[in-house]
Amino acid sequence: MDKTSIIPIVTPFVENKIHKDKILKHGENLLKNDMDFLFLAGSTGLGPSLNTNEKKYLVDIFSHVPDHIILQSGSLNLGDSIELADYAKKNKIYAIAALPPYYFTGLKREWLVNYYVKISRLYPTIIYNFPATTGYNITYDMVNEIKKNGGNVIGIKETTYNMEEMLETKNNVDNIKVYTGPDEYILSAYRENLDGFVSGAGNYGYNIIKKISENYNNQEGIKYQFLLNNLANIAKKYAPWSATYDLVEIMTGNDVGSPREPIMKTSPEERKKLEEEARKLLNEYNIKIN
Repeated sequence: MDKTSIIPIVTPFVENKIHKDKILKHGENLLKNDMDFLFLAGSTGLGPSLNTNEKKYLVDIFSHVPDHIILQSGSLNLGDSIELADYAKKNKIYAIAALPPYYFTGLKREWLVNYYVKISRLYPTIIYNFPATTGYNITYDMVNEIKKNGGNVIGIKETTYNMEEMLETKNNVDNIKVYTGPDEYILSAYRENLDGFVSGAGNYGYNIIKKISENYNNQEGIKYQFLLNNLANIAKKYAPWSATYDLVEIMTGNDVGSPREPIMKTSPEERKKLEEEARKLLNEYNIKIN
């Protein structure tokens, strides 16, 4: 059973600048290993720290594979979001994604609907629903209202742990693709017949994701889902935004540079402990890494 795999790719920085060669090599490796889409400027890619020109630059880097690119375009500045939607259209990428306006909690429902209508009518849009960081939960009835008012919403990324709401959206919105956001829900995406998943852990655990895919209907699928969960938990222990960079290098051999401050690299001591824990866990599953 095929499900769409979307990887919110880390953004490699060297001296605070996006490093083209490093992200290109990493992205091409993910696609070569059967991941379907690269999600640019997402949370794992430190998207909120990128300006509009840097987001365009990411699109430029992957201009040779536009059908495999999704760009996170949501912003507190609607003009910036519209500019990025126009740029996506110019470059004919697969779709844009959009967080709701964040920080200013308490925005009226009709303002949120208007925001998504104005962005998505310009280019096919995947709503990026992440209530824990934005303060808003985009429910299925809001999606229907956006579509009714002329928005072109083709999907929703549900970074929540509420499977009931995911299924409500799937069952109550026509022509919508529902993707789970938490790494822990990849197996659930298969078993609940959702359309796919967005996995930050896929940056380093794509081979484990393939094992889940191959075994979603048996006990092996559960085994590999637990493995991915445990790796993600190790990353959280050492700060996931920076530890993900380390795990990419440890598990794939690709150097993906550093995060951008205020997110900082793990210390040498933390990096050593992280690698020891990751290698011990992977050895228990007889998974060889670099």
